[in-house]
Amino acid sequence: MEFLFKTSKKKKQETIVAIFDIGSGSIGGAIVQLPSIDGELPTIIKSARTDIAFSESNDFEILIKNMLRAINTTAQTLNKNNTSSIKEVFCILSSPWYLSETRIVKTERELSFVFTKRHANELLQKEIFNLSETYKKQYGEIDAPQIIENIIMGVSLNGIPTNEPLDKKCKSVELSILISLSSKIFIDKIEGNILNNFHHIPVHFSSFISSSYIALRDKYINQDSHVLVDVSGETTDVSIIQDGILKYSVSFPQGKKTLYRYISKNKNIELRDSEELFNLYTTDNLSASIKYKVDPIFKSLEYIWGSNFTKCFENLPEGIIIPKVVFLTADNNIKKWLTQLIQKDQYNPSRLENRFNVLALEGSHFLNMCNIKNSSCDPFLMIEAISVMRKKNI
Repeated sequence: MEFLFKTSKKKKQETIVAIFDIGSGSIGGAIVQLPSIDGELPTIIKSARTDIAFSESNDFEILIKNMLRAINTTAQTLNKNNTSSIKEVFCILSSPWYLSETRIVKTERELSFVFTKRHANELLQKEIFNLSETYKKQYGEIDAPQIIENIIMGVSLNGIPTNEPLDKKCKSVELSILISLSSKIFIDKIEGNILNNFHHIPVHFSSFISSSYIALRDKYINQDSHVLVDVSGETTDVSIIQDGILKYSVSFPQGKKTLYRYISKNKNIELRDSEELFNLYTTDNLSASIKYKVDPIFKSLEYIWGSNFTKCFENLPEGIIIPKVVFLTADNNIKKWLTQLIQKDQYNPSRLENRFNVLALEGSHFLNMCNIKNSSCDPFLMIEAISVMRKKNI
């Protein structure tokens, strides 16, 4: 059980961990030094990123095989000439490798009682059991997904949100819980690849949505309502955070690689050429005649992604208000195209009063929260390093 606020004072020790950013377009890895003193920052000592081999088909089994190879390559790169003693490994999964649910748990009593960690754990375990049983009925005992993390994002006592709920008297409690799950077979395969390179070290799993949620919550403390858009190789995740709580999350199967496949198919060119064409088009480096010829393909591509994005905001649960601010995480060569697309009126939800305000997240935005030593400012790894330190400190 993890709270997103301090529950007690812990004696900390400086430690070295490895972090793996497991997406569907590439695998990132970092060796990170976590400080022993409050107020000091995590430091990325070494990092690496390996592209997942690009397949013309979107066959999921091929994607898994290529992903595992990329994990092995990244792990070998991190291990080469490494002299640090790594104590733990943290694997952060992006879509489509996990699914998450936000659960609201409530309890009420006639007489006042003191809310403790034991009460929180009892409520949490009951909810986890109910969720596990639901998935077992849906997928069967063997194929049911495994819970990889559970985080208490917020607590309300007597209907009032509080960051210091423990040992307080109340009659009612409401917990907002983020629970993430993944396939056990899939988790075992990743762990096996990791342990081939980092022997006899504990391996932990969590989701990118929780990492980005934590890092953005700490970075933009006055922006407690926003939309988070994460565009990976094969999918796009759209999440709504309202009043500091993850309220809604949905995905659609359009990512960077699906964009390239669409261009490749419609222009009858190789995948590597479609990526080059995309880069030339979006940076306005095509001749007028060539741009005129390919413009219909890119307009169609824009409509496909944009209309899927807009649909994410249809039929939202009651009470959810669409925030104006959008935080975007994506690879550098598609950020500008996506930012301009999200800001277009035709792809903004009808319920939104004003146009989306998009901030494409860069590694430089987090330099006041994460140190870099002999590494690049990889925003995904920096977000994850901040999150891992935050979780270990609570």
